[in-house]
Amino acid sequence: MYRLLIVDDEAVIRQGLGMLPWKENEIEVVGILKDGIEAEEWIDSKEIDILLTDIRMPGLSGIELAKRTLQNYPDAKVILLTGYGEFEYAREAISLGVSDYILKPSTPDEIMACVKNACEKFDQEKKTKIKLEELESKIQGYSALVKPAEEILEAEEERIGKIIKYIYENYDRELSLSVLSEEFHFTTVYMSHYIKKETGYTFLEILTSVRMYYAAKYLTETKLKNGEICSRIGISDERYFGQIFKKNYGMTPYEYRKSGSHAVNPFQKFTETAQL
Repeated sequence: MYRLLIVDDEAVIRQGLGMLPWKENEIEVVGILKDGIEAEEWIDSKEIDILLTDIRMPGLSGIELAKRTLQNYPDAKVILLTGYGEFEYAREAISLGVSDYILKPSTPDEIMACVKNACEKFDQEKKTKIKLEELESKIQGYSALVKPAEEILEAEEERIGKIIKYIYENYDRELSLSVLSEEFHFTTVYMSHYIKKETGYTFLEILTSVRMYYAAKYLTETKLKNGEICSRIGISDERYFGQIFKKNYGMTPYEYRKSGSHAVNPFQKFTETAQL
């Protein structure tokens, strides 16, 4: 049932409005008052859904009453009863949040149709509000899920960073996938899959790139011979070193040293995560 408050200073109009078949249209008339002062006291203490009020009344006008009603109950619908001389005044009231207006004199059917339309608007807006609240609740629920997901992502970035850091710190020794797996308490199969998934490279590709990175630094920053560089980066075969270096840098170790190039960290993103 929609709660309707009727306010009009003319007794005949109040009587006529009170006799309309409200209950048959699921509308409960909660009050029939003679002026805005009474109505103001009413809406300050009792909730309404629809206000049907005369626009011109002694003490407190329908416009002022509409403002007070909408302040107390923003979802309420206000319908103004107005004469032809107040027509433009009523139209301007729409901008204040007034739902509709009815010109006097009007037939009972016209009045009922206008009030029912206001009820439909009230019901529709209420349903929309509920849907928005449900949607907001779902969004908050998703946010609660996203936050742990972000934390998991950060944890994964930190873990892969630690793995890369370990490779950087131990590239010069006999480092293998099994050694790395034992260090981080993974199986070799899982470790191999994990590194590939997180970086896009295999363990061997990363280890080789790191070794070539340091080899390039030795070539440009020291006068060490190739054999000495090999022993420092964990490679025992000098010929193999030359082949792998050329594959990575497009030139032999000798050509690279002469070029004056500077080694570029191939896994900068991960080394920053690991704070190398």
